[in-house]
Amino acid sequence: MSASKENVCSTICQRVVMFIPVVFILALIGWSYFAFMVAYGGGISYLPIRILVSILYHFFLIMFLWTYFMAIFTAPGKPPHTYFLTEEEHTMMRSNERGREVLESVSARITVYERTSTGAMRFCDIDKCIKPDRSHHCSMCKQCVLKMDHHCPWVGNCVGHTNYKYFVLFLHYTCLYTLFIVCCCAPFIVDLWNDKDTTDSMRFHVLIMFLVAVVFFLTVFGLYAFHIYLLLHNKTTLESSRPPCFRGGFADAKRYDLGPYENFKQVFGDSPLLWAFPVPANKGNGYEFETRSYINTTTDVPTS
Repeated sequence: MSASKENVCSTICQRVVMFIPVVFILALIGWSYFAFMVAYGGGISYLPIRILVSILYHFFLIMFLWTYFMAIFTAPGKPPHTYFLTEEEHTMMRSNERGREVLESVSARITVYERTSTGAMRFCDIDKCIKPDRSHHCSMCKQCVLKMDHHCPWVGNCVGHTNYKYFVLFLHYTCLYTLFIVCCCAPFIVDLWNDKDTTDSMRFHVLIMFLVAVVFFLTVFGLYAFHIYLLLHNKTTLESSRPPCFRGGFADAKRYDLGPYENFKQVFGDSPLLWAFPVPANKGNGYEFETRSYINTTTDVPTS
């Protein structure tokens, strides 16, 4: 088998494996729909209450699935072509002992301020490009990702500049969806505990759904709270563990922090009407960023 065919097979297998968690989540949602609408909903005798519960349940379910699919199928963003070296430039960089100078000369046509801890230009040898500010290479997606936060196995995709809003909303509606199930089923579980009738299989579905919802809510809420913190401080998961370095080798963990409200609008946009929905609203292009007291397209020296 040729190397190209091996690479294709490897890529296909990797993509299949990446979507196993997604299939698991969708299967779990399918089962929970049956458990809630049939096993639980069928036990509500008062029709107006059953209708109200059904409407609320479907609202949370639709918003959950909408944000989930947007996080899955929205590309996180990759560097523009100007950040990629030509074959000639890449050959010069590899054959010339002054490779660092070659990168510096190439950087004259782009906007980039972040550096490695040693002060060198951040270069991706796999993609043959200079990494834009806040970008990183994802070994799973096999590309550099703009404003990369992390690779999430539960969405089978990288979380970056273009889909970070969708990811946060996905966590938000996951918490609401699971919390709604827990609140609805809690009285049912109390009655089940007092009755102790284990012969009804429908009750078993409701009990398992309740326990699964509790586990998912507690787990996802912790992650959701962490990302709200990152959002309000204009950080990514990667930046929270290792602050970005800039020219001169200095690290600045608060360089992109514009204040909680402005940080929020960087991801969710200026229109409050769009904040709750997974529609494009984020500001910027993913490779040039506002900073605390200056714009990185006009200066490179912080004033505070």
